[in-house]
Amino acid sequence: MSIHSQDWAYWNEGALGGSQLLDQYGMAVDHHLWERWAVALTQTSYYWARHPQPPAWYQDVRNEYRLFAEAIRMDQRITHVVQIGIGGSSLGPQALHDALRRRVPLSEQRPAAFISNLDSDDFDDVIQTIPLETSLFIVVSKSGGTEETQVNMQRLVDQCGDSVHERIVVITSPGSVLDVPNRYRQVFYLDEKTGGRYSGTSVVGGLIISIALGTACWESVLQGAYAMDQQVQIQDPGQNIALAMALIWWYQRQDSDVQVIIPYAQALALFPNHLQQLICESNGKSVTTAGEPVGWSTGPVIWGQPGTDGQHAFFQLLHQGTQVVPCEFIGFCCSIDGPAGQDRKSTRLNSSHLVISYAVF
Repeated sequence: MSIHSQDWAYWNEGALGGSQLLDQYGMAVDHHLWERWAVALTQTSYYWARHPQPPAWYQDVRNEYRLFAEAIRMDQRITHVVQIGIGGSSLGPQALHDALRRRVPLSEQRPAAFISNLDSDDFDDVIQTIPLETSLFIVVSKSGGTEETQVNMQRLVDQCGDSVHERIVVITSPGSVLDVPNRYRQVFYLDEKTGGRYSGTSVVGGLIISIALGTACWESVLQGAYAMDQQVQIQDPGQNIALAMALIWWYQRQDSDVQVIIPYAQALALFPNHLQQLICESNGKSVTTAGEPVGWSTGPVIWGQPGTDGQHAFFQLLHQGTQVVPCEFIGFCCSIDGPAGQDRKSTRLNSSHLVISYAVF
């Protein structure tokens, strides 16, 4: 197996420290870390949640929430859908919804909203803008005991009365305090092994997006996620963009403990927040699996926002400040509206993206 490819030169330009990157990659291969990682991936619950041919339990859950979503979309008595949860029960699904929303004609959408904060202003801001009597509420808590979710659910009951339980759908683990099927309209089960931050492609994200944007939209998400699962297992960093970026990030972290994510797309406004949760919550550890103290930085602090807004907020520090701040710029060749060369909006956006990225570097 070669660790070089015709595309590797692209990742090896400039001051990326190509030899160090290749040394790090070779070490991982020599110690069989790659094989262990590939096997571990195929044993995760989130991998099977989006696999086209998963084990029966995952397939049954997927079929169940797909049929439920289709029935809700045909029910004229339901006009809006609201998800109540926090962390992975809210951030990932909301980031996906916002990224996909403009791909679906407005006439085919059901308005969706999310409530997560313990601060009652978050609850009030949503409740005051929706028709309560025609809204479906999805309450998500794997344990059933998440404080913020419990409080917001009680606020909903206080606002609407006990009859609102007929329009509450619960997503939880079997046996949790929320696992009371005869009390709610429907109860869907989440694999206990699925961490909240990884649950975006499970029923946690699938149900609300299938209702709000349609099951066809959601199926395309699962297909894309599975395609990426296959792509990231390619052992050549020149053909595997995720691996290449991981190696680059590893190198950058020798000089900095922060990483800025700058998408030049308003639809990805929540992507830095979601990535922040994925990385910081996963790597926020102080002991090893053997219980020994960790003597090094376990992960970067992730932050960011859409590019043009960031240009007028923190880019001055990136451009002329004295700190080393690795930046991840995300641009698109074409937008939802059409190819960039034919789309005036995209042409301007990409011009700004390229000019600013060169200026920062």
